[in-house]
Amino acid sequence: MNKRMREIQNTIQRKSAEAVSYTEGETKDINKAQALLDEITELEKELSVLDALEKRSKEEVPPAPVGTDKKADGFSLIAKMLHKKPLNEVEKTALVSGENAESGESYLVPEDVRAEINELRKTYVSAKGLVNVEITDALSGSVTYEDGTPTGLSDFDDGNAVAEEDGIKFVLKKFAIAFKGKLIPVSRILLSAAKASIMNYLNRWFVRNAILSENAKIFSVLKSGYNSGTPKALSGWKALKKSINKDIDPSCKIDGVIITNQSGWAYLDEEEDTTGRPILQPNPANATQKLFQNMVVHVFPDAQLPNIDGTHAPVIYGDTKAGCTFVEHQALEFAVSEHYLFNKNQNCLRVIEGFDAFSTDTEAYIYGSLDISSKAAA
Repeated sequence: MNKRMREIQNTIQRKSAEAVSYTEGETKDINKAQALLDEITELEKELSVLDALEKRSKEEVPPAPVGTDKKADGFSLIAKMLHKKPLNEVEKTALVSGENAESGESYLVPEDVRAEINELRKTYVSAKGLVNVEITDALSGSVTYEDGTPTGLSDFDDGNAVAEEDGIKFVLKKFAIAFKGKLIPVSRILLSAAKASIMNYLNRWFVRNAILSENAKIFSVLKSGYNSGTPKALSGWKALKKSINKDIDPSCKIDGVIITNQSGWAYLDEEEDTTGRPILQPNPANATQKLFQNMVVHVFPDAQLPNIDGTHAPVIYGDTKAGCTFVEHQALEFAVSEHYLFNKNQNCLRVIEGFDAFSTDTEAYIYGSLDISSKAAA
């Protein structure tokens, strides 16, 4: 899939969401929804044509004759450079002649790098799946949310006026995209290497660092959003159980989760109830997960979610999707410079992403301080 096809997919997704918004609520406008639907239809036609052309071009490429070099491949090129090995003559010619760009830069940034990076994210523990995620192409903006707790409908007798609701309040949540990036030096010393080499390289330099930054932002918002950052004291797992049963709205338990660190997990995983059964039970839907009070426990490293002090671990429980929104800029930027590291005979690959996060319904979850000392366990 080339860059234009990805752009069309993103546009279709955005326009579809916008069209749906015009079919309900105060913004209901069927004409606008139909206009957007027509635009989506045209974009789908273009996407279908581009997809067919791409498949046709791949089918028409003749196999390389035995004993000759294949056409230069972007992933192979950058992987070879990372291994500090020379390229073959075909690949050298591609870079020098500028077959795909003025200086062959396009080989250093293959079109499918973004898809590969998105796939790589699945191998790391990311907190994005635990909160609400929105995609935007704006650098700043705001979202309106209802403020307060619903009180239900009003009673009325047939023939009498229905009571007017005068207590509806809204709160405006603003976001401002902050950009974070990484510079990756790439050796110019140019031989064959597996495509997996570039995957390992991006693992170390971008994917892991991006997730660390995203997780830090999400945890910071979840902590500060609850009770101004003051955690609820929990004397042990029984106190956590009681708080889940008493303090969390039942509707927030439907999609509720428990987030803790390695220290909190180690404590919970060793505890047993009065009958000798472990308090953490296997998740029937996923053998790699465990449940507490029918809520999945998600574990993050102590380095990402530090202990509150020497005897207390952080534990966030409830509907964190309702409590935090992560806004991600849809553009993931890749750029290459041949001159930045000229004195080191290296090219420089720059990767940048932008995001922000803010709290929404702070009553949908609780940020607690779980006592994990031996006294609490006893």
